[in-house]
Amino acid sequence: MKSLTKKIFGWTIYDLANTAFSALYVTFFFPLLIKVYLGGNEFHVGLVTSLGIFFAGAFVPFIGALSDSTGRKMPYVIFFTLLCVTATALTPYVGLYGALILGVLATLTFHASLDVYDAILVDISTKKNMSKISGYGVAVGYIGTILSLIMAYILMSILGWDTEVGVKSIFPATAIFFLGFAMITFVIVKDKVKKATIKLKEGIKKAWSALKSTFVEIRKHRSLFIFLIACLLYTDGMNTAIVFLYLYGREQIGISMINFFYAYAGMALTAALGSVIFGRLGDKLGSKKSIVIALWIWIGIISLLRWIEPISLFIRISNVVTFIVAGCLGGAALGAIWTLNRPMLVHLSPKHKVAEFFGFQGLTEKFSGLIGPSLFGFVVVKAGYPPALMVLMAFFVIGLGIMWFVPNK
Repeated sequence: MKSLTKKIFGWTIYDLANTAFSALYVTFFFPLLIKVYLGGNEFHVGLVTSLGIFFAGAFVPFIGALSDSTGRKMPYVIFFTLLCVTATALTPYVGLYGALILGVLATLTFHASLDVYDAILVDISTKKNMSKISGYGVAVGYIGTILSLIMAYILMSILGWDTEVGVKSIFPATAIFFLGFAMITFVIVKDKVKKATIKLKEGIKKAWSALKSTFVEIRKHRSLFIFLIACLLYTDGMNTAIVFLYLYGREQIGISMINFFYAYAGMALTAALGSVIFGRLGDKLGSKKSIVIALWIWIGIISLLRWIEPISLFIRISNVVTFIVAGCLGGAALGAIWTLNRPMLVHLSPKHKVAEFFGFQGLTEKFSGLIGPSLFGFVVVKAGYPPALMVLMAFFVIGLGIMWFVPNK
């Protein structure tokens, strides 16, 4: 029991480590670096995200099949983490096009590591407590967000807000934060290696065979197939919102960097709270009903941002306050979705192919990522943020509609 508790702790710490990348690199400083200091625009930012998660999706199912065949997951998590932190640290020092290339690599390896990491949940939980443990991981992750924001706040206060040297310092600092906490996971969490281990060459052959059969077999799993389509759409919407959150606040609301720090910390707190609440709600109501509730919240959030000025005037508060309220609601909904996607997939998957189907979830999310961020960035450059938000709304509305066809069990 103590050993299992230790593994759960080690597993959740990786969520703490990797959310620093999501907060500081993806949402905050990479878009800022590209747009303000390297002469790029929103389309560049969206294209980097789209290509990174697309390329991750192209080979993550193979990695999942290979891990199923060999019984090993942690070596892949470690390998992709090391590549991600290296690309993160070097991003601000190679010019615009070098930063775009490293941005693709960092995004690719970040998502690849997460897909294999998610599959470890099966080894440390049961069906009864899976949503709860997943919720703990997401909650601890947002604690990591707050800690990384504190680190960045201290650095920016010393080196100067809105200064190039201050912004660039965040990238190696994020890499150190990510790797430092991930080392705890690397030490504590060990694979359940089979007694008769498979050699790499044999494992690759078996993985290819399993992958081919899964393409055929997935057609038989109608419920899983429908869920993956819905997941493809609403996760694409969330990924897009995360990438452009700060640039939207900066360009449309005029929010300062330091005020966004405070706002984002509030979002992280509500995300941690939302992950725990929806983790328990998922165990009681079921993952599907809980995801539907979270998607309705997302639709309300995008509506609030789209019509932020008339809404702010009507309720007599500033646009900044409305933005913070929307962000905090978004944090709770984000924590909910990240918590519920994992157990939803497990409930719909054959047990012996869970890691492989986690790869297919990654595949659907990543291929959807080819559309959302790049399309949003293109519309912003051509027409502005309000029309782009209506495009974003469509991802959640259609995803919600498809979720109605997924059975509860």
